[in-house]
Amino acid sequence: MASRPPNLLRYLRLQTARNTRSHASRRTISTPSPPPPLKASRPIPNDSRSRLRQFNDRLPRFLRTYTTPLFGAPVTHITSFLILHEITAILPLFGLVGAFHYGTWMPNLVSQTGETNAFDEGAARFGRWLKKKGWVDEADVNTVAEHEITAEKPVDRAGVRLVLEFATAYAITKALLPVRLAASVWATPWFARSVFTPTANLARRLFRRG
Repeated sequence: MASRPPNLLRYLRLQTARNTRSHASRRTISTPSPPPPLKASRPIPNDSRSRLRQFNDRLPRFLRTYTTPLFGAPVTHITSFLILHEITAILPLFGLVGAFHYGTWMPNLVSQTGETNAFDEGAARFGRWLKKKGWVDEADVNTVAEHEITAEKPVDRAGVRLVLEFATAYAITKALLPVRLAASVWATPWFARSVFTPTANLARRLFRRG
């Protein structure tokens, strides 16, 4: 086989080098620039501390001794305390309503002084809720709100008695606030360790699987 002339070999080498540089240049131009680095996602704000602060501000000063130390506690403890506080409010409330509804006695907590007290607050709050549910009517709510009937007088209408039961249970539950706070703070470490944290971890695993 005849050897190629030197000029032809030189020409081929120069052409190959030129094509290689041109191809590399086109790749450089056409290759998109890498995307900018993603900013670190901001942590989801935890409102447990703000809820605790709002709750603490509403408390009488002498009761803040129970809740103020929680500001330095972990978030799991704060959340556990808030849950326990709700539980200690709901269980006595509906437990007392059930006892009054199926029992034959109910204390008379209606104030005749004209001042708004916990009973009146409960009658207004749960009167609206019961009326929204359709279990009582406006006349039933007004009868209790205007102190036209008490637990010591016969109750002819079931709606009036229902509002009376909720208002009385609410007043007693609110009077138990110091006991409820102390019990909630005392049970917070156990609840956070044995109930809240395992439940949160289980929910997190199930969410990841889903």
